[in-house]
Amino acid sequence: MIGYLGTPAALLALPYRGGLTVESDRPVSEVRTLGGKRKIMVGSRTRRTWGVDFDLLGSLDAAGLLAVARHSSAVMWYPSDAAAGNLLSPQASGWEPSPTNATPAGLVALPDGSVANSIVPFGTVRVGDAHGAYEMVPVRPGVSVSVGAWAQGGLGFQGYWRDATGAQMTTYLVSAVTHSGWKWRQSVLTPPAGAAYIELQLFGGTAYARPSISWGSVAVDRPGRGCPKAFVHGVSEALTVVRPEDSYGSISATISEVG
Repeated sequence: MIGYLGTPAALLALPYRGGLTVESDRPVSEVRTLGGKRKIMVGSRTRRTWGVDFDLLGSLDAAGLLAVARHSSAVMWYPSDAAAGNLLSPQASGWEPSPTNATPAGLVALPDGSVANSIVPFGTVRVGDAHGAYEMVPVRPGVSVSVGAWAQGGLGFQGYWRDATGAQMTTYLVSAVTHSGWKWRQSVLTPPAGAAYIELQLFGGTAYARPSISWGSVAVDRPGRGCPKAFVHGVSEALTVVRPEDSYGSISATISEVG
């Protein structure tokens, strides 16, 4: 399995074992009133933490991973289920918290039989508030990007391509198409030269659910699994084999989501 770790200018493709240990919890506390009533207080879901074993790394990849671990700023982490599916974070694809220009609309049963959080927009909606005012997803040179979402009544896509510093480059626009009820719509985009990120905005509908950004020509309709801000720590390196062409080993690390 392959995961991607680093920054858009230095995004490492790293093999790891066929599973990940992911920890995330929602704190719950209980109190009883003087009248004997039971009250439950539920906090926000905590940020995720991954335990990852990167295997069969050559010396260059190992050095790159250690450089990422020493990086003083937050980096991006896209495990294989995000890289092959929806690169948005689960917060962004699940509208947690609700973006500006929208209000929560609760759970909705979509035509494919799945259930998702939905929002009602008040104008154009920028996807992702959990890691900033919006969420930027890295693009790869020569690889198309696909955007998609469930929408009620209609849907169009727009947004900015951004450079490695996050500065706006050019815009893209996919005109809105109207329809009845809930429908999935997607579109394929070609990143311009120099683009490092894409951000997504939705317009033209009366409600939205489960937005998606994917690498390739198909917008994968799955919950988001990406992590745009994380730190790498708890690194442990082991040398496995030395061959004439290179040395190979494994590195265990903990990746903690921040923001």
